Amino acid sequence: MIKTIIIDDEQHCSDRILSLIEQHPNTFNVLAIIDTVEDAVKMVPKLQPDLVYLDIKIHDKTGFEFLQELGNINFKIIFTTAFDNFAIKAFKFSAFDYLLKPIDSDDFNDALIRLKADLNQRNTEQQLQNLFKNLKPDQKKVITIPSLTGFETLKIDAIIHLEADTNYTHIFTQDGKTLVSKPIKFYEDLLADNAFFKTHKSHLINLDHVKKYFKGKQSYVLMSNDAQVPISVRRKDEFLKHFI
Repeated sequence: MIKTIIIDDEQHCSDRILSLIEQHPNTFNVLAIIDTVEDAVKMVPKLQPDLVYLDIKIHDKTGFEFLQELGNINFKIIFTTAFDNFAIKAFKFSAFDYLLKPIDSDDFNDALIRLKADLNQRNTEQQLQNLFKNLKPDQKKVITIPSLTGFETLKIDAIIHLEADTNYTHIFTQDGKTLVSKPIKFYEDLLADNAFFKTHKSHLINLDHVKKYFKGKQSYVLMSNDAQVPISVRRKDEFLKHFI
C-alpha cells in the first residue's frame, strides 16, 4: 500500500482527496492529514510517507516553503492547487504531477496510474531543484524529460529541434544526444513561450538554432546540428515573420 499524507489547510479539499482515495481500496494507507507547514515539517520525517498530496497555499505559507524547510525529500509529491498558470508550467517543466481544485476524479486516477509507474524511482530531489529554478522568472528554464529508467534534465536553450514519431517525440540536443519522450503536442504546448515554432505537424524547432532558410516548393531550415527540417506551406508565412 502507498503510505500517504495529505497537507492542506482546507477541510473540504482534504475530504475530497480522501473520498477519491476510498475509491481505491488496498491502494493507499493514509498516515495523516496535516493543515500547517509547521506540523508538516515535524511530522513528515517521522511518518516517512511514499506520497504527499501537497497544497500550494497553506495559510500564510506555501507548499514550496515546506519542501525547502524539510530538506531531505524521499517521497513522491502530487501538488494540489487552484489555477495558477505560472506554477503549473513550472510543474510540467519539472515533470511533477498536479491536480487542479476542485479535483476531478479522472485527473486523480490518471495521476495515480503515473504514480504507480514510477513509484520506485526516487528522483524527487533533482526534480525539486529543477522546479525551484523554474519558479524563478529570471532563471534559464530547465526541462525534465521522463524516461523508462528515470529522467534527464535539459536546459531549454540546449534543445535544437523535436520530431514526432507516432506517440513519442525525438528530442535533438546541442551535445548530440537524442532523447525519446512524450507526444509532440505535449512539448508544443509546454515550449510555446520559449522561442519554439511548429514548422510542420511532425516538427518543432528552436528558432535560436536556425542557421539557414531555403525557399522553394518544399521549403526547409538548416538547424545548428545540420538537420534539415521541412516547413509546411501553411506555416511558411508565419515562420518568416519571426525573421523579417
